[in-house]
Amino acid sequence: METARLRLEPLDLAHLEGFHRIWSDPVTTQWSSRGFCKTIEETKGRITGIVPDKSRPGVDNYGVFIRPSSSQQEPLSAEESHVIGIVGVHKDDPVPELGYIFHPSAWGKGYATEAVSAFVRHYFILRPDAAYIEAKVDAKNTPSIRVLQKCGFDEIETLVGGAELAWMDPPVRDLVVFRAMRK
Repeated sequence: METARLRLEPLDLAHLEGFHRIWSDPVTTQWSSRGFCKTIEETKGRITGIVPDKSRPGVDNYGVFIRPSSSQQEPLSAEESHVIGIVGVHKDDPVPELGYIFHPSAWGKGYATEAVSAFVRHYFILRPDAAYIEAKVDAKNTPSIRVLQKCGFDEIETLVGGAELAWMDPPVRDLVVFRAMRK
């Protein structure tokens, strides 16, 4: 799947190094309910849980890469040629739940909005039975909230104390639930 600036590839173990670059960074994972991975083996366990699996057809995740433009004179830098983010549905029971995470080198450039928009359109085509898709975001994660709003998600509720994350201060956090309906 491609957008104007990005290429989204189905996530697999070939993306382990780039996935680890994202998931081993405490700054990148500061809002994650799962925290950061200390070792490549820990990261391998995490990626294995979200790669395509025929027994879980609603779980659908992609590595996000920057596409070189046709007018680009210079090849992509090492930073740009790695996986810059992950987007997809990491669980679909009881409802499809969107998750995404991007390396700080990709923050503030509109890549998350572009990738989430493309993925949601793609997901509704692949899953004609899905009426909506939800995302849960820490109430203090305003950049992620803005991404969801730009992508047409509506806030439906706040789960007060919905996340308990021992490494955060405070450790009990509110989660905002957003929903995008099939159009």
